[in-house]
Amino acid sequence: MRASFLAFGFIGIAVALPHPQDIDLDGVAAAEPPVIVTPPYDVASNIPSVLMTTSAAPIATDGPDSRKRSDMVVEKRDGTCAAQPAGSGPVPSPDTVAAFQSDPDLQAMATNAPTPYGYASVFTNLAASVNAPNYMGLHTLTSFDSLGCANLCDRASGCTAFNIYIERDPSVSPNSTNCPNPPSVTNFKCTLYGTPLTSGEAVNTGQYRDSFQIVIVGSNAYNKNSPPPAISGFSGPVELGGAINAPNSYMGYQYFPFSQTQGFDPATCASACTAQTAYDERHPNADCSYLPCIFFNAYVLSEDGVPQGLYCSMYNATWAPSYGNNYGQYRGSDRYTVSDSYSYSLLSPPSQPALSPSCTPSGS
Repeated sequence: MRASFLAFGFIGIAVALPHPQDIDLDGVAAAEPPVIVTPPYDVASNIPSVLMTTSAAPIATDGPDSRKRSDMVVEKRDGTCAAQPAGSGPVPSPDTVAAFQSDPDLQAMATNAPTPYGYASVFTNLAASVNAPNYMGLHTLTSFDSLGCANLCDRASGCTAFNIYIERDPSVSPNSTNCPNPPSVTNFKCTLYGTPLTSGEAVNTGQYRDSFQIVIVGSNAYNKNSPPPAISGFSGPVELGGAINAPNSYMGYQYFPFSQTQGFDPATCASACTAQTAYDERHPNADCSYLPCIFFNAYVLSEDGVPQGLYCSMYNATWAPSYGNNYGQYRGSDRYTVSDSYSYSLLSPPSQPALSPSCTPSGS
């Protein structure tokens, strides 16, 4: 599993392929890994700021040089024994990690929680919260309220999934000398994401703050069932079973690793398609013709069950859903799978081959 922090990259290929195309897993492996975020433990709420806007560049090369991955550095700090927000959940007796992890009442909250309308359950009652890209914020609730967490997701533009869980937190900020292992409080946490979640991302089991151990139980995750939104200038989305595997007209692809600025947003692919057409119009063939992008396929590419990025395949012809039959591939022992696959078609495609208006044919 690859992971990086605060990184962005795209990858592309320059030629249309005459045969049914595979997912370019070598190109994906050379791109920046997804930006994985661990929500904070010591705050009641947290809404990250937007760092930048992802843009699509036209395909003009075989791809950028691979970049060195960066790792998150966790700064160790000692607390001040200051009081922390009071928790809303029950504290097991005795107040120990083992009692918290085995408490049947806490686990029943997760197993009995309703699945919100418009969402699908991803996992239930795990002992770990999600570390995932495109983290959109954390909210502390007053109860294990899956419906309330879903409402927060529905109100957050671009939110496609959420994780709700129960966390054992310190009642005061632990200090190694004066309060290394204070009594605990129980908090109900709700975190929002702009990418679909999987059980493979439930890896955050807690941490130590001095001698106090933060642990997690009752972790549930839910993905929205609804398709992505319509895009101006395109028809769609059309749901597909897999990635498009067309016999011709393939123009190439762009791949956008998930990050704090890139979630599952097919509008990114629409921008890539439009940018590709504009680039090809400026760089036509000798007879001034070029092939515009009139159809694209946007989907989530996952490695070993963990979402990695948004894959955008572009075409100069439209294809029926029956061609969406590439469900994934292997690269060595790593399994890559396709999910949330949708196609969009340009509403007013130009005639093909199109002619660049600023071009003079060779020999004329």
